[in-house]
Parts: sequence; structure tokens; C-alpha cells
Amino acid sequence: MIRKVITGNYENVHFSDRYDSEQVAVMLREVDVRSSHFAKLPILPDVRAFLTGELVTASIFANASIGMPELYESEARSFLKGGKSILEPHQQRFVGNVKRAYEYMDRNHKKFEMNTEELRKLHMMFTLDTENALPGVFRTRKRQEENKDYTPPATSLQELTEDLCKWFSTDDMKKQHPLIRAFLAHYHIGMLQPFTNGNGRTARAAEGMLLMQSGHKYLHHALTQYYHRNRKDYIKAFIQNEKTGGFDMTPFLLFCLDGAARAYRLLNDMAVSGLRMIGVKDYIRLLRTQKKITERQRELLDILFRYDKPFSLNDLLTNPVFAGLYKSVTENTARNDIKRLKELSMIASEDDRTFVFNRFVLG
Repeated sequence: MIRKVITGNYENVHFSDRYDSEQVAVMLREVDVRSSHFAKLPILPDVRAFLTGELVTASIFANASIGMPELYESEARSFLKGGKSILEPHQQRFVGNVKRAYEYMDRNHKKFEMNTEELRKLHMMFTLDTENALPGVFRTRKRQEENKDYTPPATSLQELTEDLCKWFSTDDMKKQHPLIRAFLAHYHIGMLQPFTNGNGRTARAAEGMLLMQSGHKYLHHALTQYYHRNRKDYIKAFIQNEKTGGFDMTPFLLFCLDGAARAYRLLNDMAVSGLRMIGVKDYIRLLRTQKKITERQRELLDILFRYDKPFSLNDLLTNPVFAGLYKSVTENTARNDIKRLKELSMIASEDDRTFVFNRFVLG
């Protein structure tokens, strides 16, 4: 369904859910299969810690950096961890606002509705105490930043946003796939640019709320990093849509669905990797029970499992990490331990001098 709105300045604005169903269906099927697979996998504590820690931190930086390209990731991470920060005060407010907005989204996504008050609230969180911002205030004049490829509506932004939210609540839109609805919300808010600044963060937040609401708990954070890494293609996807007159949503939807498919490939790999590690630990215990390895070799494997770095024969004899095992044995004993673990494929080597723990010993 396409809704056409004419503003007080006689500007034509379109809200559209039209797209190439065949192209989009192929990508949707892949994302649905991958997300379904991920939902059925048990998430181990180490993996969950990553998903709720590192993934969120990387997403906060990515979201902030799209709007503030001069931001350095290491500095943002230090600030987010509460350590000594060399970020400028305005950068601290910018990054801190994204963090607080994420916390709000995590608490409130279940009751989120696409309406002007919710969008204003999100915008206020992202832009509070930032430069050139009017938190939660709809734009009433032409944007100062010129874009040769696209000019957003100049006036009537509050009314247009209200029209967008009404259109989004129609039965036709409610029947759309949850991912399609989320991406269309993202696109149309970005297209309207209803606020003076902070529109991208607000659009991505609305998308994130809708994704979490539909059960895609971690997808928002992975997608934000995808948008950041592919910023030129992200902008290009918007422009390609606009070149169709704002009628055909295919370019933007395919771009977002590609990001979702990549995200779920990563999330599935992480979950499976966690399960694989449980199997490897059990296998080490089995080798010891069957007396295929000595107690010292078992302890070495336990250390290597945690150490997760390349090591050499000299490391076994001199590195404090292994001191408890090899300080009282000969070099020949250490050499034999390496030989035995290599025979069992528990460690691997490319040059017979440097070795790594084989996390894929079970396939």
C-alpha cells in the first residue's frame, strides 16, 4: 500500500510498502531459517556474556560513529568501561546518550508503539545536551545540510510523522513480516528526517525496538555494526529507493536483509562454537579416563584451552603460564608431551616449532 501526502508547501511525500516480492522472499527465507536455528541453540554463559557485553559495546560505538565519524573506537571503549577517557566532553555526552538509549530500549521494547511520542522520546535520549540539537522537537524548516542526491521535506514534519505512524498501524502494514516492518520504519523515518539532527540514531532505534519486540533480541546490535562498516552502501540504499520516487522499497530491504543474514551467520557460529567447547572439554576428560594421556598432559590441555595463544617448546619450559607443570621435568619430557598431543590431534602446527590448541578436534 502506498500513501501519498501533500504538505503545506505542496511537497509530495510517499509512504510505501511495495517491493520485489521474489527477490525479497529469497533473502527473507535465509534469515528466517538462520534465526530459527539460532533460537533453538542453547546459549552458553561465555557466549551470552559476549552477546550482552562486547556485542552491545561494539554496537554503541558503531551507532555513535555513524553520526560522529571522528570518534575513535579505542577511546569510546575506554569511556564505556568507566576507565580514563580522553574523549572531548561533547563526545562523552554523545556516546553516553547512545548507551542510555540502549538501556531504555532493552527495558521498554515490549511495549513500544510507532507513534510520535515514542519517536520524540527516543530522539530526546540520543540528543540531550549535544551540539545543535533540539531534543524531541520536530523540524520546522529546511535542513541546513544539503544532500545533492536527496532533499527531505522542508516543513510539516510533525504532521508527516503522525501520518507515517498512522500508515504504519494499518492492517496492511501489520500483516507484513516483522523484519520488513522494522526495516520500513527505519527507512521512512530516515527519509523524513523529522528532527534537526539525530534522525539516523532515532530511525535505527525504532528498527531495534521492533526487532526486539518480534523476538530478534541481538539482531539490532549486529545490524548497527553492519550499517557502520558499510556506511557508503547504507546511504546508497536510501538513495536508490528515492530514485524510484520513493515507491520501490527493494534496494533498502535487500541491503538490510543481507545484513540480517550475515548477522545470524555470525550468531549461529558463536553459539555452535560454545557447544563445541563443551564437547572438547568432555573429550579431554575421556582421553584421561581411557589413559590415552597423562595427568600432566590433561592439565596442559586445560591450560591451552584457556590460554588460546600459539606456544612453543621453549614456552613450556620458560613461560610462567606453564611453570607449574614443567619446572621439574626435562626438555625431552616436554617434547614428548607435544608429540603425544599432536598424535591425538589435540594440538596443531604448521612449522613443527609453534603449536596451537585444536578447537576443531571433534570436527
